[in-house]
Amino acid sequence: MTDTTDDIAEEISFQSFEDDFKLLGNLLNNVLQREVGAQFMAKIERIRLLALSASNMRLSGIENMAALLEKQLASEISEMTLEEALKLARAFSHYLTLMGIAETYHRVRKGRSVTHLSKSCDDIFSQLIQGGVTPNDLYDTVCKQGYGALPM
Repeated sequence: MTDTTDDIAEEISFQSFEDDFKLLGNLLNNVLQREVGAQFMAKIERIRLLALSASNMRLSGIENMAALLEKQLASEISEMTLEEALKLARAFSHYLTLMGIAETYHRVRKGRSVTHLSKSCDDIFSQLIQGGVTPNDLYDTVCKQGYGALPM
């Protein structure tokens, strides 16, 4: 069987949102590493961690620590040149765009899965027969399925 775009998309569709998130994040990191260098990437990561930590502290109700982290974050950003701040803004903008794409694709993929799951056995068997599988081959294949093939 030759791979078509639909076949490849079907294989990929079993990935989770987290897998997509990691894949796109890693791809962006690789591009940024090449474009802005390791030193600036370290600065981006430090700013990201400060912002994330401050947000987590606020959500946890640890206001004093959140304020301290936000002050450190503001200091880091204010010490940047305009060119660095622009690079930082672009990096985060690309990141958010990619995560939006991953989320949208995940929703589409979930919708497709529900459609596939809602088909009855009769629908699937009819589709297989229309695709060229003979009724006898289909019957033999189904009969060969034993309890060992089912996950426990």
